[in-house]
Amino acid sequence: MARDTRTRILVNSLLLFNEQGVSKTTTNDIADEIDISPGNLHYHFRKKSDIVDALMAEFQADARKVLQTPDGEQVSIDEFWVFLHLLLEFTAAYRFMMRDMEGLAADYPKAGKALTHFAKGLMSVFELYLIGLSRSHVLTMRLEDVRLVGRNLAVIALFSERFDMLVDCVRDADEAALRVAQSILSALKPFAAGGAAKQLEELATHYDE
Repeated sequence: MARDTRTRILVNSLLLFNEQGVSKTTTNDIADEIDISPGNLHYHFRKKSDIVDALMAEFQADARKVLQTPDGEQVSIDEFWVFLHLLLEFTAAYRFMMRDMEGLAADYPKAGKALTHFAKGLMSVFELYLIGLSRSHVLTMRLEDVRLVGRNLAVIALFSERFDMLVDCVRDADEAALRVAQSILSALKPFAAGGAAKQLEELATHYDE
């Protein structure tokens, strides 16, 4: 029962953090959400930072599953699409982290470290996919361009929603994910080889709003 309560606290904390942010969510809000007393919550997590730290452990475990390197030296568009889909699901699940990276890093050191590791890992995995797509003749990309384009894709994945929030053109998490997917696929089009451009265009239609 204690383990079930702890899990409920973490699940609902994540939902509240995604909805209203960490700074605007109190431990009382979390206790109210799952209908337990503040004392009961305190038994499992003495303070909000303990909840954030526990979520960071979950974040890192899930990140390792997403940031799997391609199986072979060559990569198909479909394989890249599967990776992109998993990435979008992951960033949506931890949306609160993507929306306030600097604030989280300043207030919660473990969150800052987790985000740093994830950003570096994401850039590296994008690079490996770009190399694989080039080797399978899906893309025509010079090796010296791979690192820059991989970095650009990571920036889109991590910061696109924040830009859209700044210009007030994102309504919800689903729309944010659509914009990220379309932006990443569009960034690859100039490097598409042969019929790959049409394939990328067809994939992009799956993310039409």
